Amino acid sequence: MNLFDKFIKKETTTSTGTPVETWQAIASGTVQGVGFRWSVATLAQGMGITGTVKNNPDMTVTIILQANHGKVNEFLKELPNNVSPFAKITNIDVKRLENVEKMHDFHVIY
Repeated sequence: MNLFDKFIKKETTTSTGTPVETWQAIASGTVQGVGFRWSVATLAQGMGITGTVKNNPDMTVTIILQANHGKVNEFLKELPNNVSPFAKITNIDVKRLENVEKMHDFHVIY
């Protein structure tokens, strides 16, 4: 059983009929001022995932991902191995978001 099995519910679908869901991941650790957001954007864009990444005032980073749950799960597994060498993730809290408008690209928010 993977992390997302308990949340599976169709939100929207792609042109191939694959369910698309929206997930929020809040990363903590050394994730600001170290190229972390750009690492997140590069990985997400490479995987064809839409969404956003932004710094929070409490020194965490919020990542919004829109894809099928398998792709999101793969992204979260790959993320620690694909971040800037100066970044260090100590925790990622993940939750599914409801009623989020479809996103068309992945952007870093300032």
